Amino acid sequence: MLEFCLDTGDLEMVKAASKVYPLGCYSMNPTIAVNCLKGTGKSFIQNARDIREVIGDEMPFFLEAMGDTAEELVEDARAMVATVPGNTLVKIPACPEGYKAISALKAEGIRTSCTAVFTFNQAMLAALAGAEYVAVYVSRLDRNGGNGIETVRRIKQAFLDHGIGCIVSAASIKSAGEVERAIEAGADNIALNLDLLEQMAVHPMTAGTLETFKSDWEGLFGVGVRIANMAS
Repeated sequence: MLEFCLDTGDLEMVKAASKVYPLGCYSMNPTIAVNCLKGTGKSFIQNARDIREVIGDEMPFFLEAMGDTAEELVEDARAMVATVPGNTLVKIPACPEGYKAISALKAEGIRTSCTAVFTFNQAMLAALAGAEYVAVYVSRLDRNGGNGIETVRRIKQAFLDHGIGCIVSAASIKSAGEVERAIEAGADNIALNLDLLEQMAVHPMTAGTLETFKSDWEGLFGVGVRIANMAS
């Protein structure tokens, strides 16, 4: 399985991307939400509901719980799935209170993604606590002396070796090259924004090739003539 996850709280970006790209899920973290909602007067919940309306009830949608304790995280998670209907998963941080919350939510049937994972051991604890996804912050790990792609690879391999059915998400991805390397390392889920999707979608040589095809075709068959014209 491989899926691309659009990481944004911008409703218009969701509308634009969903019409073009093969997206498998959507997500939003607190910083993204604040940046998108600042000055709009719209609440986090209302914005999440608006996005849910665009993407449909079946599409996975990851929203982050806020809280310092397991009890607060669980309370937020319950409120989240109650107020944003459909296939909503709750993002829970990789920390002791987070693992406790993940276990409690698993028992209640609330699906979770463990976020802000920076180490192999955090991923193992999250998966065994019951997280359905672990999100490794690749670029942020690289900027702080680690190796994000190698961490993704080791986590994925350990899950395969031990039969752990947890999905590895490569988050904090900043370039098309990182997308390639994360997929090659075994990431099942790639969290990215619309700008990065658009970088991945094009290449100057593709545009040049298409111009040549069009010029050659129109040189023989005429400007604007397509197969549909010939078949009618």
